[in-house]
Amino acid sequence: MKILSLKKDMMNMPLTPIYIVDDNQSFGNSLKRMLNAREYNADYFESAQTFLDSIPSGQKGIVIVDLYMPECNGFELMKKMHAMGYDASVIVITGHSQANSRDKAMQRGAIGFLEKPFTERSLLELIQIRMENED
Repeated sequence: MKILSLKKDMMNMPLTPIYIVDDNQSFGNSLKRMLNAREYNADYFESAQTFLDSIPSGQKGIVIVDLYMPECNGFELMKKMHAMGYDASVIVITGHSQANSRDKAMQRGAIGFLEKPFTERSLLELIQIRMENED
């Protein structure tokens, strides 16, 4: 089993943008600070619509999206992103998981599913795996 180093090799890893979409402003900003402190290029959006209005379609990167948000939940956002031509990988996070949430997220193309509270390491491992497999 390969042991993952959580420190990015800046010479080999592209500065892939990471977008956090979560209606909990405190959590979203905390996650953004943690990722930026580890030299990732992270930005935070407090709603799905703000994210969609701010990022051009076709954008590559990683989107960390809360499953349950008012107005547009994580599954709806994934559907809109696909329809608008976004080429981003999605990690679904939630504090209120239901029985089939993980299966639904993966069937809809998510690269990972994490239940809050999750460890920094579990999130960083998903991000690193995605970046290592980037074309």
